Amino acid sequence: FNKKRGIWLYGNYILNRGAHFIAPQEFADGKTWEDYEVEEESIGQFTGVVDDCGTDIYEGDIVAYGESAFNYEIVYDAPFFCIRECGSGDLRIIDEPADVHVVGKSYNMGQ
Repeated sequence: FNKKRGIWLYGNYILNRGAHFIAPQEFADGKTWEDYEVEEESIGQFTGVVDDCGTDIYEGDIVAYGESAFNYEIVYDAPFFCIRECGSGDLRIIDEPADVHVVGKSYNMGQ
């Protein structure tokens, strides 16, 4: 998440001199490095799957799963992306991504 612009950035991760950056495709578009700096806690890996509405699912996303009344966080536990009930330590492998619906991000944007 880029606080300066107030948006999520998607692209390649760069760690440079202790600062975290995302370099999107339009990287050489006349913007400064400040335009691409992100909060370390907001960096998440794409799982390679989408939810029931076609939304990309990232590590750290908060999702609804199946008929459960609970929300879950997407967690990477090599080599699987799993769900963990928010506030719990128990991991479950995602059986059917079509039963998952992204409802938010676990990162607090400070707003």
